[in-house]
Amino acid sequence: MKTKTTFCIAIGVGLFCLCLVVLLLHNRQSTSLSKPDVKEEVRRSSDWQGPMSVDGKTLSELKAVKGNPLASAIAQTDPKSCSYAPYSNIQLASSKTDFKLGDTISVKIQLFDEYKRRKTTGGDNVRIWMSEKSKEARAAGVVTDNKDGTYIGTLKALWAGSPKIEASIASRKENVDIFYRVYHDFYTLRNLSAMFESDGVKEETLCLPVPNIRGFTNVCNLTAENYGLPWYCGKPSHRKLLCHDFTGLREPDKQPSLFTSHEANFFKGNRLHQTISTAVQIKVSSDQEIVSLPSVPCNRTPLRKSWEASTPVGFFYKNSWKSLTCTNTIPDDSKIYKKCLKNRRFWIHGDSSSRSWFNVLTKRLGLKLVTEEWDHSKWHKPAVTMDKNWNISLMLVPHEYPFYHGYTFNKLAYNRATHAYLDDIPNNSNDIFVIHIYLHFNPFPPEVFKTHMQRIVRSVKSLVARAPGVKVAIRGTHAFKGRGKIGFLDDCWMYPYDAIQREAFKGLENNVLFLNNVDLTVATENDDQHPNPLAVDSLINHLMGSVCEG
Repeated sequence: MKTKTTFCIAIGVGLFCLCLVVLLLHNRQSTSLSKPDVKEEVRRSSDWQGPMSVDGKTLSELKAVKGNPLASAIAQTDPKSCSYAPYSNIQLASSKTDFKLGDTISVKIQLFDEYKRRKTTGGDNVRIWMSEKSKEARAAGVVTDNKDGTYIGTLKALWAGSPKIEASIASRKENVDIFYRVYHDFYTLRNLSAMFESDGVKEETLCLPVPNIRGFTNVCNLTAENYGLPWYCGKPSHRKLLCHDFTGLREPDKQPSLFTSHEANFFKGNRLHQTISTAVQIKVSSDQEIVSLPSVPCNRTPLRKSWEASTPVGFFYKNSWKSLTCTNTIPDDSKIYKKCLKNRRFWIHGDSSSRSWFNVLTKRLGLKLVTEEWDHSKWHKPAVTMDKNWNISLMLVPHEYPFYHGYTFNKLAYNRATHAYLDDIPNNSNDIFVIHIYLHFNPFPPEVFKTHMQRIVRSVKSLVARAPGVKVAIRGTHAFKGRGKIGFLDDCWMYPYDAIQREAFKGLENNVLFLNNVDLTVATENDDQHPNPLAVDSLINHLMGSVCEG
């Protein structure tokens, strides 16, 4: 049987960039960071959401310009003129090296390029954290971009000891410019394709969240099949195949690069998630081990505080997460978890990082799989585990398209839209629903993520109004380093997506718990595209402490 393959390609989800951080100060005085003593008109290292080489224009603004202005700007840029961590440095902003518990610590970061020339412009995504291995202690900090090649890092002395302060160039503005150049031409960095099949005839075509698909004059509108969220696929060229002959979606196994050879040089060598080679050692003195923690239990703390808390929202000490917004009175104990979840459904929504939550809780609670047996560990279909004696149901539900299942075709029905699940929850329910979308949107411009988030919010708003017993939480974005491939997955959109979520949920802060995963994963220097086990366990326990009584 002959298969015709017609698709435009888009490689690797890569992503490096931005950081948007520090929202309004709230909670106790021990949680706040004073404003850095830097010059006027500074901005956070990451609040930028467009290509710097063309004055931060949005994708739609770029398309309105004749040609592709980014392409010429990138072609004229020497990769070695970009920021380079091995030659950059970090130092304390003052001569003071001894601090007291609770003090604010400021450091100055100066970036240099590979020619050892001082950088004089900003726009790079610089991150900072502090740690002390012997105490198994870690905390994230805040970075402010002075727009002149220097950055101010601000941290809090949260434990007594000898912490080490480190910084990294998580992504450089030129790499993100390249992504926008590809978005301009192809709208995606990584391909998804549809299979159409009828009477022994097959054809594969490219799919996008927009109807303008290179190589196709006509497209099939599959938006209705994606629960009202934009989804289009090229219309098959064979006369026997119609749009309703669509049978499945996949990620093609062969995807030639959409990057030019010149652009590829920006991703090679020691240029991805570079840790600055110098570090700062300080001493923190106190009669107590750690800063004073909040006394109000998380399950008695207004949900709004989870949105308003500023970095650091907590820290690790002896590998235990210490929240600075509330105190967790629910221990990490399976019996206590079961009492909380008795006669309830717990929805874990999202992607493979959500599957990590599902696996951890299934094992911890001793639940049994009651749906289709998994034939491999990278399961991307809905699944349910249960404890019938306690009447506990744990539901793993993948989000809608865009979604990358892998190289085999999967039915669109496996990916029911987030809002469809929310809309089906009955009014008298006491369900727990944790929302998460992130990695599978990375190959597309942030506007796609924003469209989906806005649709989710509509259903959340309706749900919390009609079903007051339901607990809704949204798990935020996380830091990771990807796979080191040219243009492949990275956490470029961590902070822009965080900003989009916060903007979308304005007005619902009193009804929805925000699970900030940025601070946990920055502090633990998370490496894989999935959060590490310490971050997963800590955030699960924080959720349980927030939604369970006791």
